Amino acid sequence: MFRPWCSLLFLPLFAPACAPPSVPPETPRTRHAVILTDTLRSSARVNDLKDSLAAAGDRVLISGYAGETAAELIARLPWLLQPGVDLFVYDDLLAGPAGQDSLTNYLKRTRHPAEVIFITD
Repeated sequence: MFRPWCSLLFLPLFAPACAPPSVPPETPRTRHAVILTDTLRSSARVNDLKDSLAAAGDRVLISGYAGETAAELIARLPWLLQPGVDLFVYDDLLAGPAGQDSLTNYLKRTRHPAEVIFITD
């Protein structure tokens, strides 16, 4: 004899398959950005960019010093790439076009996926 309440015992077996999939809410990913500029002569445009990146939730590091050469910049890049940099912002005031070429060549050579933005004043 079939009892209707017995069919309720099988409901938990089918409920997970019938339930809508639970999708976890997407959490915003924090980008790591490095602004390569001469910190003593950085322009208002660079400071505005830093503020806008920080306001968007990105972690921003400013690196560079007066008189830095392209070779010194390249020597520091392995250290700057350690935290997993997603974005480089290169200010032409740092080491000029030679530094820009060195940065792009280094990232291509190491196949680093970081995006690069160049600022010239």
